Amino acid sequence: MADSTRYKINYNDAYIPKVVTGSRAQFQIGGYVIAYASNVSYNENITYEPINVLDKLQVEEHAETGYTVDLQCQNFRVVGKSVKALGVMPKLEQILTQGGMTATIVVGSGSATTTILRMEGVKLQARQTTVDARGVMTETWSFVGIKSSDESETVNSPA
Repeated sequence: MADSTRYKINYNDAYIPKVVTGSRAQFQIGGYVIAYASNVSYNENITYEPINVLDKLQVEEHAETGYTVDLQCQNFRVVGKSVKALGVMPKLEQILTQGGMTATIVVGSGSATTTILRMEGVKLQARQTTVDARGVMTETWSFVGIKSSDESETVNSPA
């Protein structure tokens, strides 16, 4: 029989959920909450190159050759709050001088928060906008970043 205490929730810790849900998560860029974000997805990838040697059919080893991170978020488009007005996407004349930003996903409320994702050096790579006849206008923002860390690696403070 399973240990029933394993799944007990300590309600004193209720402000930091055990399971992350969209209603408890905040998406932040540069420390500012993106208020109308409807979803966020991110990737952290390690690239391995197979080392194939003569006289062996199988791979000798997989050598680490790269590390990349990227992030996508979808937002409801709000008039006056464009991606450029928010400073998330540089204007044409600022592209060559833009700096990287920090993107975070934070759960919890008040002083009891946990940063479950911190992606550093993010730059907006693309934005795609969609509006349907019977729908609301949405934008998908695609970012590239330098490195990513989760709650096991981050200091739990706002970005």
